[in-house]
Amino acid sequence: MYLKILQQIRILLDLHPDRKRFKLEYKKELNRQARMMQIPGSIIGIFAWLGFAFKTDPKLHPEFPELFYFRIGLSLLCFFLFILIVYSRIFRSEFFAKGLIWSYLVFGYVLFVTAFFTGRIAYDTAYVSGFQMVIMILPFIPFPRTAILFFYPTSILIFIFSIWIYAPNLDSVEVSYSMQNLAISYGLGTFSAFVIERFRFRTFLSHKRIFKKNSQVNKVISETRELKNKQDGDYFLTSLLFNPLLGKETESNNIKIESVLNQFKKFQFRNKEYQLGGDYVSVYNLILQGKRYKAFINGDAMGKSIQGAGGAIVLGAVYNSIIIRSKMDPSSSNRSPERWLHDCYLDLQKVFETFDGAMLVSAVIGLLEESTGTLYFINLEHPWLVLYKNGQAKFIENNIYYYKLGVMETNSETFVSVFQMEKGDKVFCGSDGKDDLVLSETGNSRIINEDQDLFLRQIEAVNGNTKQLVDALRNVGKFSDDLSLLSLEYTTEPNPPVGGHFLKAKKLFSQKNYDDALYLLLSYGSATDISVPELKLITKLYEKKDDILKAMEFASLALENLPSDTNWIFHTSVLYKRMFSVYKSLSFLLESRELAERVRLRQPSNIRNLIHLADVCRLSGDKDRFTYILKQIQKLEPNNPRLKALKDKT
Repeated sequence: MYLKILQQIRILLDLHPDRKRFKLEYKKELNRQARMMQIPGSIIGIFAWLGFAFKTDPKLHPEFPELFYFRIGLSLLCFFLFILIVYSRIFRSEFFAKGLIWSYLVFGYVLFVTAFFTGRIAYDTAYVSGFQMVIMILPFIPFPRTAILFFYPTSILIFIFSIWIYAPNLDSVEVSYSMQNLAISYGLGTFSAFVIERFRFRTFLSHKRIFKKNSQVNKVISETRELKNKQDGDYFLTSLLFNPLLGKETESNNIKIESVLNQFKKFQFRNKEYQLGGDYVSVYNLILQGKRYKAFINGDAMGKSIQGAGGAIVLGAVYNSIIIRSKMDPSSSNRSPERWLHDCYLDLQKVFETFDGAMLVSAVIGLLEESTGTLYFINLEHPWLVLYKNGQAKFIENNIYYYKLGVMETNSETFVSVFQMEKGDKVFCGSDGKDDLVLSETGNSRIINEDQDLFLRQIEAVNGNTKQLVDALRNVGKFSDDLSLLSLEYTTEPNPPVGGHFLKAKKLFSQKNYDDALYLLLSYGSATDISVPELKLITKLYEKKDDILKAMEFASLALENLPSDTNWIFHTSVLYKRMFSVYKSLSFLLESRELAERVRLRQPSNIRNLIHLADVCRLSGDKDRFTYILKQIQKLEPNNPRLKALKDKT
């Protein structure tokens, strides 16, 4: 029986050996908890007893005026401590860093003063009940056990001492009842204080143990982090190679270009965040045949993080070398946009073929002419280009004609797509990261977007705003791959509008009144004021008058203003050939061949152009090219009657 009682007392007192071991740390934790109570406790203490001091006490106990000073004393003490606390926190003073000092002062004042004046008027059961409330506050204040053992016995002695001095009348039944409640309050308060303090210490001990385990885990994490830092260092060096390859020559008066490159792999190195992946976006200024272009590329290399980045670096390095060569070599810059794109594709393909299919890249390579808004591009198994026009988004293409860069079995006939942009048109190209959004994710299963029109709807939702587009996609789903976007907006009117004389001149043309029609169309102040349809009509009028030289002049001017018209390029090429037949100048024949080659790069299966090109090659004496073109015609239309005529001329 005696041992059980001792055991219960030991449990209550929590005589744990770790109390000595962690004595200082535990006291520091109590100070931290008490510090959280300083400001709200001081504010409560300032106003807590004012109502009693000015209203209640004078009415109930006018014979005890000293009560007023006890009450006001608490307000003054808390106000003084509040000022010191605010001062110490503003000026980072250590005066009140130990929150227990504040707790000892405030609670000690409240408990001891309450014990004293309650003992004097112990016959008033209401005041005794108030004293009981003060007693029950102690368990909830983060005091050490020594404070519990000090405050309760001391307050009891003060209470008894006050009764002994002032000898209040305690003979009534009500007083006896309140004294019993007071004794119970002390008992419950003491028990509760020890139980809560024990729980407080056990919680502190658990945190210490968790902290110890965390330190072990942190050690493992530190070792892992060290390995990761080495890996991130490799990533960082790779990113140093990658970033200089990103061309950003986007300034232009006629074209607004915006790009987004958000690689999926993010890593930290030297407290800075970097990204690494297989997407690549570049825009450069380029001059070809005296015209200014924006040369752009958007690529997506196969593989994740470091593997994809390797492909993107190879793509960027080769593409940059092509750009530099085109800027510095006069012969390279004297190529048509179609020829430049075709050669660029071949150079890239030859490099990636050396990897034997281990490194594949989808890409869009393009040129945008600044003066006319003519867009030339080759899509190498990349997501289709999107046109945003008048609030609606749609795909420019609807088929894939080429394999990725690096695929060994490529199409023998490469052709360049051409699209004529108008003022306000905006073209988007981007990697498949914009489409491969994770719509929902549950456990190990996730749903990936398969709707290719989702991207179109998001473009329309943000009114074609490239910066808002990324956020709109992020709101739909989570990115699962690298994301790259490039937008090109044409902001100017490329050609003058059709004049008022056009319809009348066209009617005169149908009536074979060529002179009056020419007079109307040539009545404009300058040739630059004449629209493309009018320039074409003037060309045909001069052809009817057999003035081939003048026809050639206006045909070239129409082509200069609208190079996207493939049929007109063919028409102009035929005119140059006619010029050769009249003037016998080889330069006309070479120009005819250049234009016919441009048509072939756009439309490899155009039989009329191939027959025309073959004849031009024959006339210029290029037998090898002539023979090659004949073979192409033979494949497409072996029974074409003009094919036999060309063969007979060899």
